[in-house]
This record gives sequence, structure tokens and C-alpha cells, in this order.
Amino acid sequence: MDSVGGELRRRKVRRAVVSLAVLTLASLSGCSLLRLGGAKEDGDATSAAVAGAAGWTRTVTTRHYLMVVNVLPGEAMFSHAEHMATHATEGELIIDGDGMPLGQNVRHVEAHIYDIRTGLAVTDAVPSIVLTNRSTGEVTLVPPTLMQDVNIGELDRHYGNNVHVSANSDISVKVSVHGEEVSVDGHLD
Repeated sequence: MDSVGGELRRRKVRRAVVSLAVLTLASLSGCSLLRLGGAKEDGDATSAAVAGAAGWTRTVTTRHYLMVVNVLPGEAMFSHAEHMATHATEGELIIDGDGMPLGQNVRHVEAHIYDIRTGLAVTDAVPSIVLTNRSTGEVTLVPPTLMQDVNIGELDRHYGNNVHVSANSDISVKVSVHGEEVSVDGHLD
């Protein structure tokens, strides 16, 4: 009975950790989007336009992973040396890989990947991230740079990069890691 009780406690702890990770990410990367979405329902055209331009967040689970996929406005990306020199207070700190520059119609596409058993961020994978613009047919391979927000730190470890996305586009983002794949859709104004 003790081992059954211990296993049940471990499962509850795992679920709590995964739930906490989802709530943390939602509050950090999606809370303003959720509020803007509510304003859209109220008929506020300005807020609706801002929400469309701000991007979107989708959460999907596979057998082994919880993935949170964001498509947001472009982000400045800094190496450790650049961050130390500039003391940037906004943007992404590159842990492994290269960051693409900002520019017109640049979006920051990111995939937060968590081990569903432990709730911990997966940081030792090389995921495939592919953005398909369904409006233009353009397919973009998103370089899977490992990074974190300069303010949030390790709690925000994720993969992704800046890529060009034409305005007013319906897009799909496909993320594959260790043979498991998710695909999410959204619209960007």
C-alpha cells in the first residue's frame, strides 16, 4: 500500500509541476494576449488590431511532452557578451545557437518544450520548427536556437528564432522533437 500511495503522490506532484509550468508560461507570455482577446469580444476594434499584431500562444501535449508554441513580435536576441556589454532589459539571451536580426514583418517563433513526467524544460534536444504561411505557401525552417528571456531567466528556456512572416497571414507551426510532432495554427495581421 505504501508504494501505491507513494506513486500516487509522485503523480500528483508531476501534474502540479506541469500545471504550474503552463500557468507560469500563460501568465508570462500570454496574459496580455488573453486580456486583448477579451477586449475584442467587447467590440473594441483597436484592441482587436493590437491582439492580432501581438501574436498568439498555443499549448499542445504529446505522449512525452507539453509544448507551448508562441508566435510573437520580433525579439532582440543577445549573445552572453552582447548582454553583458549592453545590459539589455528586453529581449532574449542566446544559450546555444545564433539569433536572427529584427526587421520589417519579423516574428519571434518559439517552442517551450517540457517533459510531461517531470515538468522540466527540455534543453538537450534539437527540435525541428517549421512555419508554413498558408496564405502565401511559403515554408520557413526556424533555426532552433536555445534561449531565455533576459529578465525571466532559466524558467523561460525555449527554442526558436526570429523569422520573416508576411502581414495578414494564416500560418501553421509544426514542432518535432524525438519523433513526436505537433502542429498549431493561427492568424497574424
